[in-house]
Amino acid sequence: MLNRLTLTALLGTLLTLTGCASTLSVTYHSDPPGAVLYQEQQHFGRTPVTLNYQIRDEDKKRGYMNLTGPTVRWASGASAHIPSIKADLSIGTNQQFTFTRPDSFPGRELDVRFALELEKLALMRKQLEAQEDQAFWQMFNTISQQNQYRPPPIRNCSSTLIGNVVNTTCY
Repeated sequence: MLNRLTLTALLGTLLTLTGCASTLSVTYHSDPPGAVLYQEQQHFGRTPVTLNYQIRDEDKKRGYMNLTGPTVRWASGASAHIPSIKADLSIGTNQQFTFTRPDSFPGRELDVRFALELEKLALMRKQLEAQEDQAFWQMFNTISQQNQYRPPPIRNCSSTLIGNVVNTTCY
């Protein structure tokens, strides 16, 4: 079974080979996860975050793109920045970059705990979504059963023809 990362990389490679890709997707990770990503003073959320960049014709000809480097900031206040990224387009249009937290800044334990709490919240969110899905389908099935067509019960009936009139009696 393919995981999401493998599937994304495979799709990116396929798009590059077919020449249809016009965007570069870069997924930014942090170690530990959960750092806030900024680029050009714009906030993009907590890592992992995927940003898409338009590939221009001159980038394709050159074979790489120069990207403005992002900054990440962990809960402890530690941060990391890279001035620019040279994205090699020959390796595909789905790429990854990982920021490693500087060891010189105190509070790594706080950032690791924060990452674990984020992971726990994500699991709780998935459990809640699964419970909501289950409740929806239970309600759907109940309503479907209530609204199901039920033929009338079979009765004993007898009909008699008197002239042009049919008289039917059921009991």
